[in-house]
Amino acid sequence: MARGAGAKTRRPFALLGRAALEHHVPEARTAAAHWGLESNLAWMRRPLEDGRFGYLALRRHLDWVTGEVGVSDAALDLEELPLLAGPFPGPGGRDPGPRWRIRLGALLHDEDRWWRVEDDEPALRERLEWLVLQLRVKAGTLFARGAPGRR
Repeated sequence: MARGAGAKTRRPFALLGRAALEHHVPEARTAAAHWGLESNLAWMRRPLEDGRFGYLALRRHLDWVTGEVGVSDAALDLEELPLLAGPFPGPGGRDPGPRWRIRLGALLHDEDRWWRVEDDEPALRERLEWLVLQLRVKAGTLFARGAPGRR
């Protein structure tokens, strides 16, 4: 079916998410990166220096987006990692165990925060780029800490 002359077209969310991750995360551009792309989810897994695996994800629900950081002791799909709430790890935080993921809002001390996006590809791309930059900073700190018991 042909679209009208004024109809908007937008690339799928997963492709926009992958592009944002590849743009700001050098490890996402390597052969070692493993990708999971679904209609409202883009995630990547990569090996960490200590033998664990690190995850970064962008997720959409309706007009809302968020990001996730995760770690596991084995190469798993993102959804196999238990979703934790804050505080995480640090003073007053708990040992998360060998497999976990946490949303960006909890890492920013803003509970289960999701960010609203308009139905406009440039605005969505801009928000995804911002989320990836935040995830990269938080993930770098978490990935560098090492697994519990290895610190």
